[in-house]
Amino acid sequence: MEEHGTVKGGIYETLPTTHYFDSAIFEREKTRIFHRCWQLAGHVSDIPNQGDFFVADISGKSIVVLRGKDDIVRGFYNVCIHRGHELLTGKGCVNHIICPYHAWMYDTTGQLQNVPNGDAFPGLDVTGHSLNQVNLNTFMGLILINLDKNTIPFEEFAGDAANEIRERVPNLESYVHVERTERNSPANWKIEAENFNDCYHCPVIHRTLTSGVVDPTKYRTRKRPYGILHESPVRPDEQKSFDYMADANRKTDKFITWWFWPFFVVQVYPGGYVNTCRWKPISLNETKVEVDWWMPSKTLSPVEAELIKQQRETTFHEDGEVVKSVQRGLESGGLKKGMVMVDEACSSLSEHPIVAFHEHYFAAME
Repeated sequence: MEEHGTVKGGIYETLPTTHYFDSAIFEREKTRIFHRCWQLAGHVSDIPNQGDFFVADISGKSIVVLRGKDDIVRGFYNVCIHRGHELLTGKGCVNHIICPYHAWMYDTTGQLQNVPNGDAFPGLDVTGHSLNQVNLNTFMGLILINLDKNTIPFEEFAGDAANEIRERVPNLESYVHVERTERNSPANWKIEAENFNDCYHCPVIHRTLTSGVVDPTKYRTRKRPYGILHESPVRPDEQKSFDYMADANRKTDKFITWWFWPFFVVQVYPGGYVNTCRWKPISLNETKVEVDWWMPSKTLSPVEAELIKQQRETTFHEDGEVVKSVQRGLESGGLKKGMVMVDEACSSLSEHPIVAFHEHYFAAME
């Protein structure tokens, strides 16, 4: 498959089924993928004031995301540089970070400020010590973290998607979090990712989505350097399942999804309604899935509330049942490798996005 998504029609192989339940492979994925990719941690509206913080789990690493007194958002490993005690829990607002173990104190930029009995320790210069930072970028209000300090900036990684998102939701930075739908799936993260990017199953499983939101005959997915792009024209007024013309100032012509390798999505419904989805591998066969909705106001309109309810009760629930069954099937021992069906037109009823996912996967695992 080329960068822009062309792939020859035919029958391809899936990953060996052991890739979905082999602990050695999962451990290698941690170092080759989980700790080297951009992951969604939150939104700037989560920490609007100086000193505000929240603690995020980024692939098993506890990370403090904090807006400093200088108004810069930073990410730190949640560990005191003295003896390794964790510093903060949950979310809140601080003037300083004080370690609960020995009361070492840091300012909101992570700089060590005070050490009890510090004057009695020869050679200690507190100005030469600070918390260990992680690579954190903000984009359109989204807070992204990459544990690889040598990675490229997120916007460079996102490529064309950055401007595409700006065009579709220019005010995303000012949006606020309104609701979360989540599940703990008894499935490997790759099953979740493959299922999300495959729309061959949409007419069978997602009847509400395909009858009232997207046009399944024109739904298109294409490989991109950052991941996979999904686009579809919307259903005509007489068929739509929610009133996406309710706000005439929002774009209503398309349903668009940017899937960023390997763990998160920005999705814009017709009408400019935005959700993000992130996958958090918990273990070999458990993945936490979080869908967060972002709107211009904390007070939901009837249209917004209905859309969130509809997505939760249909597409989200339906996918949850699918991935559980696939994991059980792959672990049964009845299949060594499956088939990936690709048609010449790379239509919506083609599994070329699975080929794209595998190409991203093998490139990362090299």
